[in-house]
Amino acid sequence: MISLLISILAFAVAAGQLIRIPLGQGGISILDITVFIFSLAALINLKFKIKRPPQHILAAFIFIAVMILSLIFRPLDLNSSEYLTSSFYTLRFLMYIIFGWLIYLNAFNLKKEGLRILLISGVSFAVLGLLQFIFFPNLNFLQIIGWDPHYFRTVSTFLDPNFTGGFLVLTLIIILSLRNEPIMTPRVFGILFFIVYLALLTTFSRSGYLMFLVSGMTLSFFKRSKIYFASTLVLFITLLLGFQVYTQLITTPRNIDRTQSATSRLDTWQQGLALFQKSPFLGVGFNAYRYALREYKLGDEQFLASHGSSGNDSSLLFVLSTTGIVGLLAYLYFLWSLSKSSGMKNVTLIAALIGLFVHSFFANSLFYPPILAWILFISAVPKK
Repeated sequence: MISLLISILAFAVAAGQLIRIPLGQGGISILDITVFIFSLAALINLKFKIKRPPQHILAAFIFIAVMILSLIFRPLDLNSSEYLTSSFYTLRFLMYIIFGWLIYLNAFNLKKEGLRILLISGVSFAVLGLLQFIFFPNLNFLQIIGWDPHYFRTVSTFLDPNFTGGFLVLTLIIILSLRNEPIMTPRVFGILFFIVYLALLTTFSRSGYLMFLVSGMTLSFFKRSKIYFASTLVLFITLLLGFQVYTQLITTPRNIDRTQSATSRLDTWQQGLALFQKSPFLGVGFNAYRYALREYKLGDEQFLASHGSSGNDSSLLFVLSTTGIVGLLAYLYFLWSLSKSSGMKNVTLIAALIGLFVHSFFANSLFYPPILAWILFISAVPKK
């Protein structure tokens, strides 16, 4: 039974955007459905009698309360459909937090299996990404449904190289954390690390590369390991060299302008700051970002129809613009509580959070459901 649950959860995480139910301009993924079913089954089994939540879960509930208030007191003129759509992510975030709470309480008897689930899902995700890179390198056909037309980049099932890069770095952290386990022989370790690292390299995601450097250096510091430090530097330089090769062989000959992504990211930062100035205390309403851009005329119709208009490229700017100063403080308290409740012994979570914090300046990774689920799993893993 435990093996079946592990397989279901690993599959749900690795499936990414491939299995989803369209809903408005968003959708419900197989991971969302799995989290809901697992949580409901656990609550029924416990007869809805659960113990007091740990500090990081309480902090998350405080942030959820601010999310709700930001929508109630929004400055935007939303119709009932738009208001309902804006409320969906708050419900999703609440569902994932309850799921994390239940994992922490070991309601699924999976508390000790968290690393195994994330290892299986992460390696599977990397393999699928490399297969996509080989057999489907040109993703221009996805542009008609709102996705960016990536070319010769590993996007795997997330269909986005930046989120993919971040998740692959998290998987490398998992592989390193299991290095001394009996199942992780030197040969197995080498094969798994090479597969995931190669997938990361072929994302050609600068934010993913930067996260690799930051998380690797963090691990080196906490483990006081010169080997980790030197290995991180060498592997990071290899990533940069790979990016240069990609630029010379792929983007330059085909006139693909990689500076456009940097310009677009700067534009979204400016949009986020502009929205914050419109409503600095409680923001424009959590997950009402697209509607705020439309109401304040901060984006054209083509941009508003894309997936990118649903949030800012910076997680913290997304929080600041949609929930204001109050929401940002509540969210930072949640992140601080995560690191505190885990204790400094949970080096895996500390390295992941610091790396993700940096990564989130370039992609809204802290609110990406598979990454949120990853964080909640790791926060529940027993400390050794």
